[in-house]
Amino acid sequence: MIVRIHKLIIMLLICLFPVAMAFTADIQYKDYQKKSRYRDYFEINIEKNTITITVFEDTRSLSLSFPVTTVQKTEKRISLSDDVYFDTKGLHFRGNMYPYSSIYDTRVFGEDNIITIDFRTRSGSSGRVSRMHRGNRISFNRNLVVEEDEFVRGIVFSVGGNIEVYGEVNKDVISLFGDIYVGPGAVARGDIVTGTGKLTLAKDASIYGESYNGSGKHVKRYHRYYRKQKTVSLSGMLLYNRIDGLAPYAKITFSDNDSLLPTVWLQAGYGFASQRGRFELGLEQTLWRKRPLSFGAVFYRNLSSDDDWLLTNHENTAFALLATEDFKDYYEAEGGLLYLKFIPYQTVKMNTAYRYEETNWLDAHRHLWSMFGGDKLFRDNFSTVDSPYREHGMGEIDTTTNAFLSTTIDWKTLDKDDLFSRSGWFITQKFEWSHPNLKSDFDYRRYTTILRRYQKVNQYSMVLLRAMFSGSDGYLPMNKRFYLGGLGTLRGYKHKEYMGNRFWMTNIEYRFTYPRSNFAASVFWDAGQIANSKLTSDIDIKQSIGVALFIGTDIRINLSKRLDRSYDNTPKIYVRLDHVF
Repeated sequence: MIVRIHKLIIMLLICLFPVAMAFTADIQYKDYQKKSRYRDYFEINIEKNTITITVFEDTRSLSLSFPVTTVQKTEKRISLSDDVYFDTKGLHFRGNMYPYSSIYDTRVFGEDNIITIDFRTRSGSSGRVSRMHRGNRISFNRNLVVEEDEFVRGIVFSVGGNIEVYGEVNKDVISLFGDIYVGPGAVARGDIVTGTGKLTLAKDASIYGESYNGSGKHVKRYHRYYRKQKTVSLSGMLLYNRIDGLAPYAKITFSDNDSLLPTVWLQAGYGFASQRGRFELGLEQTLWRKRPLSFGAVFYRNLSSDDDWLLTNHENTAFALLATEDFKDYYEAEGGLLYLKFIPYQTVKMNTAYRYEETNWLDAHRHLWSMFGGDKLFRDNFSTVDSPYREHGMGEIDTTTNAFLSTTIDWKTLDKDDLFSRSGWFITQKFEWSHPNLKSDFDYRRYTTILRRYQKVNQYSMVLLRAMFSGSDGYLPMNKRFYLGGLGTLRGYKHKEYMGNRFWMTNIEYRFTYPRSNFAASVFWDAGQIANSKLTSDIDIKQSIGVALFIGTDIRINLSKRLDRSYDNTPKIYVRLDHVF
């Protein structure tokens, strides 16, 4: 946000900146391809009476198989052979040791009477840091208990000990040679696996993953009916903006974890300044769980904005409450939505929808209160648009119906828990088509492609790249046009300074983290073009440069300056709360 209390921010910057051998099968070698997301660490396969251990080194993997009857247990060691065993430190395999502390995550697969547990680590990170980050609870031979009021963020893993869960575990629960008990009311959001032990699940425990038991003659998968199937939840939120003013919302959701019944929700709110009620009634039914496919329908009257890609409503609420800054432009939309969601792969998400809505124009309430705003007034709705076009756009929004088909495809290989932990891609393709045959008053095609690359340079630094192109054919109403400048775009310019029906933009940033601290800094460059017709060489390329300071994972302070002219180019200060660019 453009902050009037910039002196306070500058002082904050100054203060914080410094601051096998009983039996052994043939050794099998196979090609192994490293993955950029995580590095495979070791893998355990349990098939009837056989345990296979696979370790991954460089570009190859090595596997050894052992009969379960050869496993020897002592207080300090569980041995499969003289040179393959587990102890208090980790897995020992042919002279190499794989510490438990370097386990970052697990994946579990069960098929054709085989349980596969894939243990994964992170390249370039110390085991201690990874373990702390994920919140894993790992033990060799000690019993582990998750109490009723406890929440374990990562995995719970014991080699030889028993595990009891009465609270909540966010990842997998695994005991190779011990028993597992999941008590009444407990929540396990990952898979549950016992290799040779006993598995007991309370009937009213909520288990979101699959459950596997390898102690019998075959893999036993517990059916999801054992879970707490139906949940009713209540939630609320408080929004604040220059149209609705203070707007409290309450939401009630009915969900069926087995997907036998649809998820249904009702959200209601009220804008005290606009004196307008808000509501959303939705239903979503899962059609296929293995490759998540779901169908949904929503009926609503909402305060809508096409600026949601710039910032969230919660971040915008903070700006409005603290500094009289509302970065979105709004219109009221009342109508319905039908959609189909599909996740064919873990990294790919697809959404296709048909939306029909009638729109209304709402004026801004400029004199609303903010904590540090002083005498500053909120800006008018769509205030950056020239007056003649704005007046036409206001009438158009207030009298028209828009109906369109849309498709969005996302491909994301980034670590959602820590964007800066490793290299990755985030690519988005959006398409929107409005036509009279769809019962719309408009005829246009609108498309956007966004490519993001997070490239790790070393332990402390990363290059962030973003390229974005948006275009359209046909006539776009004011609320569907594209805007450049300021927050989240060209950061050295005034907010939404330029308007058009097509644009391109690129952002390049070099970010480095200060060792053993919660601070990071970056330098960046922004460039772009925007036009109402073709993008040609005759149109000036807008550019800005700047620096940024990161405080923890939530706060970012930008100082940037435009480069296209020598006048009216005062550096801009923006504060972000939950955004990278």
